[in-house]
Amino acid sequence: MRKPFLQLALAKAKGLPPKPFQTTLTATSSWPFTIDRPASTTRPTRIAVLDSSFNPPTKAHYQLLKAAARVGCDAVLLLLATNNVDKGQTGAGAVERLEMMEAVAMDSIRNEKEDPALRHMAVGLTIHARFMDKAQPILDNYPPNTVQLSWIMGHDTMTRLFDPKYYNDVYADMAPFFEQCDVICSSRPGYGTRDEMMKFVEASGHSKKVILVDIPDDVDEEEQKIGALNIEGEVGSEQGEATTTATRARGIQVKEMSSTVVRNAIKSQDWTLVDRCVLPSVRQLIEKNGLYSE
Repeated sequence: MRKPFLQLALAKAKGLPPKPFQTTLTATSSWPFTIDRPASTTRPTRIAVLDSSFNPPTKAHYQLLKAAARVGCDAVLLLLATNNVDKGQTGAGAVERLEMMEAVAMDSIRNEKEDPALRHMAVGLTIHARFMDKAQPILDNYPPNTVQLSWIMGHDTMTRLFDPKYYNDVYADMAPFFEQCDVICSSRPGYGTRDEMMKFVEASGHSKKVILVDIPDDVDEEEQKIGALNIEGEVGSEQGEATTTATRARGIQVKEMSSTVVRNAIKSQDWTLVDRCVLPSVRQLIEKNGLYSE
């Protein structure tokens, strides 16, 4: 039973003094380091950090991780900020989100075949809201200068990060963050072109610290098989309705998948679409905990 352990981790995060960063699950006891790549200041271990609300985690999240792994990351961290959960957002509580994040991590550790970094995954908690505040406690958790953090984010988040209105001097204020961090950014539907994505970045003077990646329009065949419901044997109008629903679900692209899409699909009992957007282990937890139905 993981819930008591996760509840204790959350209590530590909110304790006096609060624990600014902690992991709840790691692929190995030495994470993020390995026997083949121990802690080193010569070649720091590069951790791809996906900081999200995970309400719930989707296949789009996983495709972002795959894109990050392919640009040279050594390990992956799924990070949940406790302040996001405490703001009264609809959906799952912090424990349930951590459970789903851990399910995704364990699926990846056990089953990922293409990308070694995705077999070297961890789940963590932070008490901070800003990227600059989140980074230092993670770095402090490991020997100095042995870890590099690559923050994965969408265009909308990156735009806010680099917006000069948040800084007195955007270059100088962001320089400490970029000493041991960089950004991996993916476009999102409705948020502009690549040129528009780089507007604030180039103005900040830190464009060399940003890598643009693309996620596929479609999930791979194996995920399609996992996401498809067997509707054979249904008859009449119900068969037509089921076929239409399944076709609509298969037509949704990865970039269109989001936690909001999943929550709305659950409310409307469109489980074909849910299966299209989340891993089976995540769906099981959604049903077990009765999430998002109201």
